[in-house]
Parts: sequence; structure tokens; C-alpha cells
Amino acid sequence: MSKSELLLHFAFYIVPAIAFFGAAFYFTNKWFEIQKDKLKIESTKTQQSLHQIQPIKQDLSKHFLPMQVDAYQRLVLFLERIAPNNMVMRLNNPGLPSGAFHAKLLDAIREEYEHNLAQQIFVSTDAWRMTANSKEEVSKIINMAASKLPPTALATDLARSIFEITAQLEHQPTELAIRFLKEELNKKVLRS
Repeated sequence: MSKSELLLHFAFYIVPAIAFFGAAFYFTNKWFEIQKDKLKIESTKTQQSLHQIQPIKQDLSKHFLPMQVDAYQRLVLFLERIAPNNMVMRLNNPGLPSGAFHAKLLDAIREEYEHNLAQQIFVSTDAWRMTANSKEEVSKIINMAASKLPPTALATDLARSIFEITAQLEHQPTELAIRFLKEELNKKVLRS
């Protein structure tokens, strides 16, 4: 086999391979360009949508903020009302048996909580979690105080037991949640 025949065989196989890879390269580049153009178009559409949404969002925020402020106020009021010392002073009936007073305190917490359940829509998940945890801590304190008393105890005995337990705490169970709610509301108001 001569050199010219060898070159002819070589060219016979190499030229189609080069043509194939060249075509593949060309079409791949074209496909990437088309995808890039699609992304630019989508990005432009997204930017336009955001510009259209911004006024709607601002309008919604203007109407939503007062509802949020109201929710934070109501939750702080709820926490103040269920603070063990405040609740005992408000609901105390000295002649009542401690068991009945215990039930009355827990019912008051439950009713207040149920009355404020919808407020979770307007506050952050953390704020609602802090509020719910505070409610549970208050219930635990009342239950703990009631468990220490004999069946013949009166409401005054339960009140004293609750005061003794809360006096030993570094913070009242509602105190940290109230502070958290106030701080979070201040951040929201300052951002608006």
C-alpha cells in the first residue's frame, strides 16, 4: 500500500468523523445559545412581574401591619392575664376549695388561649411558639402548686403555693415571651 493510498484511506475515515464532530459542535452551541436566550426572556418576565407585585405588596403591607400590631397587643395582653400572680389576684375566691380554684385557673388559661388562637396568623412562628410555651409553663406551675396541697386545702392555700413557686423563678413564665413579642414588633414597625 502506497503513501497516497494510505492517505486516501485515512482521509476516507477522518473527514466524515471531523464533519460529524463539527456538526455536533455547531448544533450544541446553537442549543446553548437558544437556552441562554430563553433564560434571558424568563428573567425579564420575572423582573417585570416583581415590579408589578411591588405596589401590591406595599399596599397589602400597609393594611396588614395594623392587624399585626393588634395581634401582638392581644398576645401581650393574653400573657399578662395568664401570668400566675396576675391570674391568682384576679380570680381568687378565698372560700373556694383549692381543687375548684385549680380548675378555675386552668379553665381561664384555656379560654384565654382559645380566644387568641387566630392571632398566630399575624405573628411569626417563633412568637407563637413562645406564647404557647409560656401558656404551658403557667399551667405546669398551677398543677405543681395544686399537687402539693392536701384535698382539704382552700383557694388561699393554692394561691400561696403558686406565689411560692413563682418567687423561686428567675423569670416569670410569661416574661420572656412578652419581651420577645415586643422586640419582634419593634423590628417589624421599624422595617415598614
